[in-house]
Amino acid sequence: MDTAYLDVKSSNILVEIFRESMPLLIAAWLLTAYHRRRINVLDMLLYATATEAYAMMVIGPTFNATFFVSLFLTIDQIHQVLTGRLRIRREYLVLLLLPLLSQMMVMMLSQLYQDPFSLSGSMTAYYIRPIYFYLKNYLPLLAIGSRILQERDSLSFEGMLRTIKKIALYSAGIGMLQLFVQVVLQNDILSELLGLQQRYMLEQINGPMGVRIQAFFAEPKVFCAFISLTIPVFLRDRQYKAAIWVFLMAVQTSSQTFWINMLSALIVFLLLKPIRLVRFKALASLGVIIGIFLGVAAAKDSLIQYYLQNRNGAISRMLLERSVSRYDTQYWQQDNQVLGIPLQRDMELPIVDFLKDHPYLIWTGYGPGNSSFIPGHYFSGQLRYMQQLEGVGGHNLNMRWFYILAEFGIAGLLFFFWLFTRADRQLPPFQRNYLAYIVVCFFFSQIDLFLVITAMLCQTDVAEESIEQPVLT
Repeated sequence: MDTAYLDVKSSNILVEIFRESMPLLIAAWLLTAYHRRRINVLDMLLYATATEAYAMMVIGPTFNATFFVSLFLTIDQIHQVLTGRLRIRREYLVLLLLPLLSQMMVMMLSQLYQDPFSLSGSMTAYYIRPIYFYLKNYLPLLAIGSRILQERDSLSFEGMLRTIKKIALYSAGIGMLQLFVQVVLQNDILSELLGLQQRYMLEQINGPMGVRIQAFFAEPKVFCAFISLTIPVFLRDRQYKAAIWVFLMAVQTSSQTFWINMLSALIVFLLLKPIRLVRFKALASLGVIIGIFLGVAAAKDSLIQYYLQNRNGAISRMLLERSVSRYDTQYWQQDNQVLGIPLQRDMELPIVDFLKDHPYLIWTGYGPGNSSFIPGHYFSGQLRYMQQLEGVGGHNLNMRWFYILAEFGIAGLLFFFWLFTRADRQLPPFQRNYLAYIVVCFFFSQIDLFLVITAMLCQTDVAEESIEQPVLT
């Protein structure tokens, strides 16, 4: 087992057996319920996402219920294509071939111009890694989008909102239970059975009550990102008690992403409410957010000084403790700001430094799945340093639009942005605003599945598709 996963695994063998068996059991239950038409494909995917705290760590942290459900959908869609029951529209072939085109461009640049990577030993991994990325990460999202369009007549945007509200309420209850078990009972084993990971039980570095809750989600930041997507829905439906309840639970994650997403909600739904076009609203919202970050960065010295004077206050600890650490350069020395945004030093910053040294990769990206081959010195001082030197594993990024830029380049970024912001002009105002909100949150949060689902439910040409000739997208 990789040392990077040791703080995710339980030290109790029985607990770990339970946690590692749960993904298959959950996936089997969801697939059975889906087959019997007790739930639809959106319900199945959303429920699976809400249980990612349980993973088969003996294989890897991403082998969870979502993986197995997505695997089923991928195999089913491939079978339909091969048997002629599912036709692929020509304009979507570029989506299927984009990773191949990106990898070919990177390989040509490496051979003809400059090789930016650090390759040690056999070259086999260099050719296999993109295939692994395509089959495990990329193709399943395409299959999910295809399946949603196939079943579009039985799905609805409002139905999806009802499901995520239900999940949010139950997850907030589970989060409260995790708080009770860890803070009152102080029982680590029971906390782990409830999905909480060891690394979120350390009082010195965690939430207001000494623990960062995650419910059954993969991480606290994923849990709070999900909650942030439901709060505007609760408020629209005037379910104010529910909104306050899930808000308070999200605060216990101590995630800066949650506050950024809440700021994004204010900008999208209130400040820029008159703007109708999804693309323009998303870009304008990001512009406002970047402007705010630039203002905060300009006042960071005063912010740090205020925090040092009030570090024992509950509000300061909740809002500023982790934020100030992002801006502090006394220990790390290197400035980590881009457009005023303090990048995580172990995630986005090494990639930014790598692209600065190889600016031509901005146009092509470094290729899907090739993050393993970024030279290790860019990760010096980080936990991933030895892994990167050995070319082990991949490097994921929370800022997903930046992730697409890094993997596929500017052309890929523009293509995906165009694809995910296509919306029917006849959509109700809240649905248009919600799609723009998801697009903005995608800049800061790892919400790939929610973006795909929402974008597919807002497509302009869905109504024109027939069951006999569905679209793979």
